[in-house]
Order: sequence, then C-alpha cells, then structure tokens
Amino acid sequence: MNPLQAPAAFVIGTAGHIDHGKSSLVKALTGIDPDRLEEEKRRGMTIDLGFAYIDLPSGRHLGIIDVPGHQRFLKNMLAGVHGIDAVLFVVAADEGPMPQTHEHLAILDLLGVTHGVIALTKADLVDSDWLRLVSDEVHRVVSKTALRAAPIIPVSALSGTGLDQLKDALDQQLAGASPRPDTGRPRLAVDRSFAMSGFGTVVTGTLVGGSLRVGDDLALYPTGRSLRVRGLQQHNRTVDLARPGSRTAVNVVGADRKDIARGHVIAPPRQLSPTRRLDVRLSVLASSAHPILHRAALLLYLGTAEVPVELSLLEDDIVGPGSGAWAQIFSDTPVVAVVGDRFILRRPAPIETVAGGVILDTNPRRHRRHDPRVIADLEGRERGDPAATLMVELGRHRTGVTIAELARRTGMDAGLIDRLGGELIAAGSAVRLDGTMLSRDAWEQLEERARIALEGFHRVHPLRAGMPREELRSRVGLAASLFPPAVARMALDGLIIERGSELALPGHQANPSPDQQVAIAALISELEAAPFAPPPLPDLAGRYQLTPALLQYLTATGRIIRLNDDTIFAAKAYQEAVDRLTRHLQREGKVTVAQARDLLGSSRRYVLPLLEWLDAQKVTRRVGDDRILRV
Repeated sequence: MNPLQAPAAFVIGTAGHIDHGKSSLVKALTGIDPDRLEEEKRRGMTIDLGFAYIDLPSGRHLGIIDVPGHQRFLKNMLAGVHGIDAVLFVVAADEGPMPQTHEHLAILDLLGVTHGVIALTKADLVDSDWLRLVSDEVHRVVSKTALRAAPIIPVSALSGTGLDQLKDALDQQLAGASPRPDTGRPRLAVDRSFAMSGFGTVVTGTLVGGSLRVGDDLALYPTGRSLRVRGLQQHNRTVDLARPGSRTAVNVVGADRKDIARGHVIAPPRQLSPTRRLDVRLSVLASSAHPILHRAALLLYLGTAEVPVELSLLEDDIVGPGSGAWAQIFSDTPVVAVVGDRFILRRPAPIETVAGGVILDTNPRRHRRHDPRVIADLEGRERGDPAATLMVELGRHRTGVTIAELARRTGMDAGLIDRLGGELIAAGSAVRLDGTMLSRDAWEQLEERARIALEGFHRVHPLRAGMPREELRSRVGLAASLFPPAVARMALDGLIIERGSELALPGHQANPSPDQQVAIAALISELEAAPFAPPPLPDLAGRYQLTPALLQYLTATGRIIRLNDDTIFAAKAYQEAVDRLTRHLQREGKVTVAQARDLLGSSRRYVLPLLEWLDAQKVTRRVGDDRILRV
C-alpha cells in the first residue's frame, strides 16, 4: 500500500466495572479482540490496555482503547483514558452500577471527559422491566456528572442487538466534539513499547498537539534521549504524516524497546521541560472517604505516568471532600506536562482515588504558603487570561526569556506569544531584545544595575573613559547574545554612551586631579624638551607619580604615544617624527634605521621602537633592512 496522509480521527476509551462486558462489546463492534495477553484470555479478565479501531457510519475513523475494570488495575485504566475524546461507558444490565462504575465516572469527571455513550450490556439477559429499572438507576447515577446527557443504549455483544444504534450514538456524540487542534507542538504519551521484527522499536499512544512526519527528529522525555521517526501508522494504515487526534504507532530509531516505557513522552527536542514541581488547581472528590492534608503523600497519574508525589496546600492545612484548593505538587522523579493537562491523585494506602485537577504552571518556583501574590497569579492562570499568564512568566526572569522558552513554560503557541508580546510592548509593559522578552520592571531593573555599575566604575577609575563592555555585561548578568541589543537600546534612550570598546554614563569625562594636572604639564614639557630622546619611562613614572591609570589616561587621550614599556613620546614629538619620516619616504621610497636616526637626530635606542610602532600601526612596512610606506 502506498503511504497515505491520515485523515482526522477520534479516540474513545471504555470505562466501567469489571466483568460488565467492555472487551466483548469492543470485539462485537470492531471484530478485533482487545485482550491481547495470554493471561487475559486465560482468566477472562482485562488486565492491561487493549486497542481496536472502527469506521463509523459517517466515515469517521475511531480508535478505541479498552481499559481494565478491576480496581487492582486502575493505574492501567488511567493510562488509557488520559487522552480520549469520548467514553464508551459500560454498565451490565444484569447487575447495574457497581463500585468501579462510580469510581470510573468520578475519574472521567476529573479528566474533563464530557462526550460519551452509555452502553447497557448483556441486555439479552434481562426482561424489559428490569432493563428499564437499571436504565433509570444509571441515569440517576450519571445525573450529577459530565455524562448526564449521554444517551443510554441497551446492547448485546452476543446477539448484536443495539450495536448499530450504539455506532450511530457514538457518531452523534463525536459530531459535537472538536477535533484535536494542530498547534505545531506534537507529543505522544507512550502507553506501549515493543520490538517488531524487521522494524525495531515501536511505541504507541494518542498523538496530540501537532503532526509527526517520517524522518522527524524527536526526544524521549524526561530522559532527553534522541530519537528519529522511521515509520508511522494511524488507524492501522501506514502514513507519512500522522495528524493529532488519533491512536498512533511510531517506529523509532535511537532507542531499544527496553529504554522506552509507559509514562515516557516523545516530542520534538527542546519542546518540553521535565519538572519535579507543578502548580495546580485541585478538586477533591465529594465521594472521598477522607480529606486531604497538607504534605500528603499521594500517587500522581499524569498522561500515562504514575509517580509518587507530595502535595503542598498553598492556602489551607486541609481540604475536605467536594472542595477545591490551590496546590503545588512535588514529584519524586521528573515528569513531563503542559499547562492545561489534567491529572488524577490517588491515596496509596488505603488505595483510593481522592482528587484530580488541572495543571496551571509546569515550571514554578517553590512557593511560600499563604502568599496573596501566588494565589492571585494562580487565579489569573485559571481564568485563562493568556496576557496575564505571559506577564507573570516574564516577571520571573530578570534577564529575559526567549519566545521558545515562554512557549514551553506556558503551553501557549509561539505565534500567540509573539502577538501578545507585541501588544504588551506597545502598551509599555514589556521590552523585546531580538527573540527575547523582558517585563518592563525587569528592563528597568537591568537599566538600574547598569547605572549603578557604571557609577561605581567611574568613581573608582576617574581617569578611564568608560567601563569595558564585557565587564559591564558580567556586572548586570546579561547573556552575551542580549548585551549588544540591550546596549543599543540604552544608548538610544540616552542612558549610556558608547566609546569604542568602553561604555560610560552621559556626562562622564576622565578628570585628573589638580595635582595630576600639574604633573602632566611638567611631564609633557620634559618630553618636548628632548622630543626624540625622552628619559626612560620608569624614571618618568617615579618622578611624576605616573600610575598605570594615569598612563592609560594619557595614552587614551592622545597626550603621549607609548612605544613600549620603556619609551614614550609626547604627541607633538611623535607627530613631528612621523612627518619627517613620511616626507623622506615619499621622496626616497625607503628608509633604514640609520637614516631614520640621522633624520631625527636621535639614537637607535629610540628610533628602532619608533619604526616598529609605525609598522604595527600600518604606516610603514619592513622589507629586509628597509622600511617603505604602506600603500
């Protein structure tokens, strides 16, 4: 078969109590037995996730994840329902709602699953009165959940009764479900990894956020291992392009099957940031047997991962059943999340699903409890105000943050961040330096650090024209790539002035003290008295107290020319020497050391360093024993 581009599709998951016929119903609908393990077939009980697919009457492609109903395997159920668009909720007509019926409903509510169909299985085993009674009971149970409007369809996997109506009901439910958007940020939470002969490692999961293409470079999170896409399948079809919203099998190069496990995530390199800290809005189940205490040890179910965590309640010491709270989760090991992801929390002993919620921040600082600013930040994030979220994130980075990093930290699309950033800049709330943004406060703090650093430098080094650029960059703590545009902006705003390789505050001028000015005048007078045979520099330095800073000032301002560690010329004498040598060279074409000595009435001790200096300044060029003018 030629590779195809996969059409948009949906994924549903089963849910319901053990032995209520979920797997049998999936097999009756699709012709595919989702129980793939030998132990499952032997025991007649689903243990792990099973997968099937079907084309609905409308032509919609539908991937089905069959989950175990036994309470002991609930972590596998949670790995299967994390990314579904709708649920096929199963209740056996001969038993009615049971314990896992209620727990699965609560989990679906916490995960935000609002579309679904309720199948009353084994309808052929009961009479019409009993079926009506069970249907009423199911309706009562779901009436306070997100599935309150879900149609209830009696079916029999054995006789096929109701299967067509069930397919139609699924079609209608998915007609109201929005297809998964392609935001250009693909990720796949791995629920299965295996080796296939002739292909190598294959991972499966529900693709969200964006498309994958054969040949794409990926990373395995949270380990960071590099992968490459060798092949793709969706809906049991080989494709070159896998679109979000479908069950996807990815043949990867770069890792062995044993290196990839359920709970890992594959996505483009540098797209995600593994973290051990999450800010969340917590919702405690009304049915929970116990309240949740501050610093409770729980199990986090996020994507397909199960991780031990500690819960920090940010406002209260206790949250009762049916209540909500702001919280921070601390994970034992790095996890991978995106803002807006939903999660489940379970108590490890006694085992119980107690809460869930939505992730508001994937890279927060460790918060102090009872901090009104933290709560205000989280409230803004929950309201979904992207501009407010962007400003809060900008406020965390005193030296700026890139657009790509903002996308990772906020879960927003880079295009949206770019647009919102433009609005914030226009409003004066943010500043942009190339591809990096800073809040206005961060920029003003950066300006203040630069001002204080320059003031201190001018005070300590009054004879210097300015501070070296690299020294100022280090003082303000700015990345090398951001420093040039930051300096350019400060200079444009009149906050600093550029003097070649040095930076200064406006109005700063190197200013020798009165005693130093007297010494400088005497030094220049002595140098000009013997223009081409000056005293040795060490002698002059001792006589006129020429500190290194004062010598640098005289050199920088052009009062003297320092030929080497032993020889300096007054500027007037140096220029006279250059003029004499230049006129000779223009007339004769070349000059020797001896000729230069005679022209200046000096000695080899002074003439040789002068000629070497002129070579270095590219005024002359040495050819054998002669010097010639550079063209």
